[in-house]
Amino acid sequence: MPQSNKYVELIERIIRLCDEVIEKNIDPFIVDVKENLEKLREGLFEMDEKTLVMNMAALLKLIYVILLQQEDVKKRASRLYLDPFLMEVRLMGLDKEKIAEAFIKAFRPIAENEQATMSIMRTAYGYWANLREYRLPEAQEASMPNALNTIREILEVEEADFENEMEKILEEIGQEPVEYYDLIKRDGEEKKVLRALALSFLMTRGLVSIMQDPISEKVWVFKTTPKNIDKHSVALSI
Repeated sequence: MPQSNKYVELIERIIRLCDEVIEKNIDPFIVDVKENLEKLREGLFEMDEKTLVMNMAALLKLIYVILLQQEDVKKRASRLYLDPFLMEVRLMGLDKEKIAEAFIKAFRPIAENEQATMSIMRTAYGYWANLREYRLPEAQEASMPNALNTIREILEVEEADFENEMEKILEEIGQEPVEYYDLIKRDGEEKKVLRALALSFLMTRGLVSIMQDPISEKVWVFKTTPKNIDKHSVALSI
């Protein structure tokens, strides 16, 4: 009889566990169906009528949990695949402004070129300038217009004048390293962006390079030759 009472307690624990999963809508896989079925089978031939009824109730609960597990697997699998037709239907039902907002948030344009040229800069300027036409109504006004105006002024500089600016900067660097921000600000704030761009062209050509002091965090510019430098990408604020 003590063995029978222990078996009844086992059945009650299984029923309570299944009820908790069913009623609270928690992960159905916390129930080990195979293990619990084996436990129910152990006392199958030594049960009275009441215990048999409890056993059947526990079995039905486990069956319901199996159905929940099956539904959970279907839901997880559906997240890994989106039917193109269903996606089209969903998109057609969305508001155009919502779609545009989602696109702008996800849009990450990438441009790459081996060497920067004034022609490429002009193309890039035209691209970013035209993007302003598609800004959302609620978008905040930023400093983009001022930045674009500065870039436009630079792009209007003649090729020869730009080459002269690069030669001038190369002479200013001399034989000793020069602090980056001191170098680009020597001709005042109005020419800072132009000088930074000219310096980037010199870096692209391999005529100058930079290094950063890890202690002072200062950035130093120094002369070099193309064969003496390793190719790397550096982003510096102006």
